[in-house]
Amino acid sequence: MLGLWEVHNIEDFEPRHFAFVVNLEFLMTSKAWLEERGIAVIGSQGKGNQKPIVQRWMPAASVYFLDCDGNKLEFISMLHKNPDELEYASYLSVWNEEHQEK
Repeated sequence: MLGLWEVHNIEDFEPRHFAFVVNLEFLMTSKAWLEERGIAVIGSQGKGNQKPIVQRWMPAASVYFLDCDGNKLEFISMLHKNPDELEYASYLSVWNEEHQEK
């Protein structure tokens, strides 16, 4: 997948990263899985590193981390809902609350 988007602030610009598609069940436990292996989870898009982040325009949940050379890597899991037209990212917990089926 190739993603192109407008950046409103140059400090927010992340020139590149590699993403690995994983299932949502693994994504939910990936922070602990990475930390058990001595790999720190990092924040992205103005969000911290404590919870998975949702790119609402896709929609997809993500966890970000760095490899030993400092390359940004991502575990990503596509969410099977319609995308939002909102530009900002949110935490997966917020997304889930907003998209609960009633």
